[in-house]
Amino acid sequence: MFGVDSFVHAPFEMNQMKRPALLLILSALILSAANCKSESKPDATAATGASPEAAGGTAGAANAEATPPPGAVEVSEATFRKDLEQNPGDPVAHYNLGTVYLASGKFAEAAEQFKAVAAKEPRNLDAFARMGIAYASANRHTEAADAFKSALKLQPNNAELHRRLAEVYEKTGRAAEAAALRARLQRLEPNAAAKELYQGGKFAEAIGELRKSSPRNAESFYLEGLALLKLKQTAEAVSAFKQAARLDPKHADAFFQLGNAHDELKQQEEAAAAFKEAARLNPRDADALYNLGNTYDKLNRPQDAASAFAAAIRVRPADADARFMLASVQLKQGNLAAANEQHEALKKLHPETAEKLQRLITLSSPARK
Repeated sequence: MFGVDSFVHAPFEMNQMKRPALLLILSALILSAANCKSESKPDATAATGASPEAAGGTAGAANAEATPPPGAVEVSEATFRKDLEQNPGDPVAHYNLGTVYLASGKFAEAAEQFKAVAAKEPRNLDAFARMGIAYASANRHTEAADAFKSALKLQPNNAELHRRLAEVYEKTGRAAEAAALRARLQRLEPNAAAKELYQGGKFAEAIGELRKSSPRNAESFYLEGLALLKLKQTAEAVSAFKQAARLDPKHADAFFQLGNAHDELKQQEEAAAAFKEAARLNPRDADALYNLGNTYDKLNRPQDAASAFAAAIRVRPADADARFMLASVQLKQGNLAAANEQHEALKKLHPETAEKLQRLITLSSPARK
């Protein structure tokens, strides 16, 4: 629910990957599975650059599976306001509207919606946590503290809630209580100090903090890898992500960022293997599927690329970037009809991207050869 990532595609250049290495402040909270992927696009802008190099098709290539039309699920403030009007008092309707308000910076309004959820569902951890975040963002610190304390009663060992409540106490001059919370936070989450350094842009210091801990866990190596990527130490980041994946073979994000690191090093076979594993571990990760398609495209494997892009679209039907790239590899396969289907979808979804795709289709048409 917190955005989708941007993509710039320049002519005759390697396709950029989605979801760069970021840490989301909400990541440690136990949040609803309905949320979008934590490190996705900051805005809804689709491809803004020129189209990729047109390539002639090869006969007989297999088609990708059918993709759903854009707008299959509309997510907007108006949609959820209408839903609440039709279902007054429904906790789900309040929660959805509150999530949209929170994402759009309407913090006071968001807090009221989550407060309504908590009144109906007094054991809803997510509602209290988000209420606290909204109140804190609105500088209503007393109410934020109350919300975070209510959430901690439901989940006393949640490290992120300790951190957020400590921040509220620090802003209101309650230094002793904040210090006690931070001491407990360090016991609950050994990587907490390094995570804060990372979030503050102190990447080298974060790495130093992580390397002091012993024994180290998978998350520690994962955070180190993210910091190394920020410092452009990509080969070292590969080693860190591999360590994270070795310690936790189900760490999908470690495989995802390992793929990004291999891509930076132009190691496309290794990148494809990492993105494929990330998508296997989390089949709903549209970014992993998109990046897998991008990597296959760089490896000149258009059929595999088309399958990956189609899978990404099934997860996220409104992804104009994935539709554009799917059409481009379909043209490489000689499948003009399938590319035209994506063009029709993009005309409704993102007209600017549709125009770029039309130019690519024109360049690839038999009449121009």
